[in-house]
Amino acid sequence: MAAWHLIETWGAAPGFAMGLDEALLRSVGRAPTLRLYSWAPDALSLGYFQRFDDVPAAAAHPNVVRRLTGGGAIHHHAQELTFSVTLDADDPAYRGSVPDSYERAHEAVIHALATLGVASPRMRREEPVGSDLAGTGMCFHESTPQDICWTGPAGALAKGVGTAQRRTAGRILHHGSIKLGPSPLEAEVATAADSAVSIDAQAAGAALRAAFAREFDVELMPTAPDADLLASAQQMAARYSDPGFVHREPRPRR
Repeated sequence: MAAWHLIETWGAAPGFAMGLDEALLRSVGRAPTLRLYSWAPDALSLGYFQRFDDVPAAAAHPNVVRRLTGGGAIHHHAQELTFSVTLDADDPAYRGSVPDSYERAHEAVIHALATLGVASPRMRREEPVGSDLAGTGMCFHESTPQDICWTGPAGALAKGVGTAQRRTAGRILHHGSIKLGPSPLEAEVATAADSAVSIDAQAAGAALRAAFAREFDVELMPTAPDADLLASAQQMAARYSDPGFVHREPRPRR
């Protein structure tokens, strides 16, 4: 059985939250790491390729950062669990096509949600969803066939988990956001509360931890970030909320 590191950083400052994930992404050869965390204060993270002006909520939010991963903006608040997986690209867990790697990770998330009592979480496939809303720039208002959905507040299928990847220099960073309760910036999305599940991020994290260990057949070893990793994360942290980075005009993807 392979061993992965497990890092938990509850109440992480927005810049540090992103800086630590980047430090893990840049650590070629480091053991695969599952990271579980929450944000304090709450923050809005823009996708790497988004324009600031394409996210109406960004102008009024006091804490905006830009992620290294793509996709839409996400509101990270008290009723949300964020996770990341970082590992070398040739690791068996993520070897193969990019869609296949999403499938495996999403199966673990679905198992965790079902364990918590969320009713019928599943990948959307070709089902219509009621949470797709134009013009917000929010991740949870635009779904793909692999996105994890369940019945939302309006009684229709809605997106409740958003994930995205960044692959660079032989490493992979896979970000994920799981909605445990409603957010004023993400109307109509599915949350655990819609299934009468009341749970905080740390308790949800325990279920996700068990599900990842089961899905990937790994042992998760609780690990504190070492001094070098922390120094790298803290050095990178300031860039994520720097106006020049937050307001950058991303180059078109080729």
